[in-house]
Formats: sequence, C-alpha cells, structure tokens
Amino acid sequence: MKDQITLNRIQLMHPKLRAEVLEMYNQICLALTGKAICRFSYTLRTYKEQDDLYALGRTKPGKIVTHARGGQSYHNFGLAFDIVLLIDEKGTGKFNKASWQTNVDFDGDGIHDWFEVVRICKLYGWEWGGDWKFSDKPHFQKTLGHSVVKLAALVKAGRVDAKTKTYPKV
Repeated sequence: MKDQITLNRIQLMHPKLRAEVLEMYNQICLALTGKAICRFSYTLRTYKEQDDLYALGRTKPGKIVTHARGGQSYHNFGLAFDIVLLIDEKGTGKFNKASWQTNVDFDGDGIHDWFEVVRICKLYGWEWGGDWKFSDKPHFQKTLGHSVVKLAALVKAGRVDAKTKTYPKV
C-alpha cells in the first residue's frame, strides 16, 4: 500500500533524486505486505525547521534528536529522508500507529520490516544512519559526492535550481 503523504514528501526531494526515490519507495511498498507500511516522516527541511529540531533537548524541552543545525543536514538540501513504520493494529486498513521498532516482522516473511527498507535503500546506494557511530536508524541520505559545507556554500552563493530557487546545483 502506498502512503500519499510519503508520495507528496518525495516530490520535495532534490530534483536529481526524485525519480530514484519514487522507484525505491515502490520497491519498499512491494516488500512490506503485512500490517506495516513505510512513511517518509521527513524529506526536505528548511534551515529554520532544522534549527527547531536542534533546539530539542538543548534550549527546548524534549530529547536530542539531531546533532545538525540548519545548513548542516542533508535534509536541508533535499538529499535525505527519515522513515517510520505505520502499523495497522486491528487489520482495518488504517495504518495509524507509528513504530520505530527495528526487530519486528509484521508481514511474517522472516525478515524484520525495518531491515527490508534498509536493504532496498542500500541497493540504491543510500547511506543508512543506523551504520553510524551516532546511530540514526530512521535516516537515509545520498550526498551526490558533496559535503554539507559545500552545499550550504552553493545555496548561499545563489547557485540553486533555477526553477525552484531551493536546491543547490549539483
């Protein structure tokens, strides 16, 4: 089952990645056949949205969820997404419970659903935050060979996609 919110969020990704991410999401939807679907909880984030997340657990109540300020995350350039699994607990077709459990096989195929998503993303060359020292299991990114410092400099210099005025020209 495809999630319309995720399909909308894919359209916010960097233009060079949209078709690939849509293809990858289609593969994810084919792989998850049980009580769980995959939602992209974040794709593109503004610098302000990133700064607001950075403030959590520091200057705002909550748990620290990121180590990146605005301009320091691949989300800020449309080159990253985060996932959550949505669960249909009652079998009604309403996927309304969020799950970040990585060790559950909701579709009973012998593979934990979270890792089905990870496997597909890695097949397409995406980096998974679960492999990092500071583990960020919901996070995936494709840098296109650029650092966030370079991407931020491109944006600051106005070297952005002419159509959207948002994404760095890479």
